[in-house]
Amino acid sequence: MKRSGCFLLCLSFLSGAICAEEPDPCGGLAGAGLTLCRNNEQTRRLQERLEQQIQQQQERQIQLDKQQREVQQQLESMRVQNESLRKELEREAANQPPSPAATNAAKNGDLKSWKADNPWFGSDYPKTQFAMRYMKELQQERPDLGGRALLDALSTKVDETFGAKH
Repeated sequence: MKRSGCFLLCLSFLSGAICAEEPDPCGGLAGAGLTLCRNNEQTRRLQERLEQQIQQQQERQIQLDKQQREVQQQLESMRVQNESLRKELEREAANQPPSPAATNAAKNGDLKSWKADNPWFGSDYPKTQFAMRYMKELQQERPDLGGRALLDALSTKVDETFGAKH
């Protein structure tokens, strides 16, 4: 009885394993026919894998395209915001009377050479805004400071605050 139980158990295991495997489409063939059939089957499986890989690549490309559109929208939004801030800065600068120190610097040609040395002024809104505020503060603290010395103090403070040189 033990032998027949063991035999039945082995038989059920083998039949389960056989049923779980994909049926061999080349079963019953021999020789050149078997080789050709197996080559065709291998080619079919490779094509299926390749099609899956292509589909995955297409899905990745769709995701990348979507991310790229989002980044482009963000960049455009930042460009519009930067342009708006630049125009606002120009309006503020046009509406503010020049300070005596700035007028003296302009008379001496210091402002022109200082702007050449500090290209961020007028184009980098945060730095320019900071410099304008700091100049007001500095003029209150040190009314004797003017001309190129005042402008150099501004660029030094901007460099200290924002890190990189210009």
